[in-house]
Amino acid sequence: MEFPSQINEHFFLTPEILNTYAVHYKTGKPIPQALVDRIKKAAKFNEGFQTMEFLASAVIDMKFHLAGAGPIDPAKFEKEELARLGMPEEIVMRHRPTQFNHIFSSDGYSAGYYAYLWADALTADAWEAFLEGKGPWDPAVAARLKATVLSVGNTVDPSDAFRNFRGRDVNTDALMRKRGFMK
Repeated sequence: MEFPSQINEHFFLTPEILNTYAVHYKTGKPIPQALVDRIKKAAKFNEGFQTMEFLASAVIDMKFHLAGAGPIDPAKFEKEELARLGMPEEIVMRHRPTQFNHIFSSDGYSAGYYAYLWADALTADAWEAFLEGKGPWDPAVAARLKATVLSVGNTVDPSDAFRNFRGRDVNTDALMRKRGFMK
């Protein structure tokens, strides 16, 4: 599951990390806040496009795996399914089916490309738990994350582990906020 590793990425842009590690190699001065603000603003640039290209790949991956055992013309199948989805021609898939070798080589990733987006939804919601608390370094939220998700691994169903951490199912509005689609 991607969620445990992706949650750590949210800590990168906190002042505690930036002021310690994003320092000038000669002066030791931390990265200027104005530059950090620009980086954060730029992170949302083109999110609609990027989300669509990702979703197209994830849906086509799933459609291939649900198509059955009969022969498939991959190019025709992809074109027809994208048309059925109403995919704008101006946006291409992030990864084409021929780039999905790992998802066809075993059952570990079969029809699983969507899992990266789902992990992003879980991560965005989990990060908001920190922000609802005392901030990114809230020891109580961190302890709850460790006890309910990180330390249990796959011994607990991941949905149950997240529910135990958050006290509810994932709220996908957090992902929409993270991507700049809503405030």
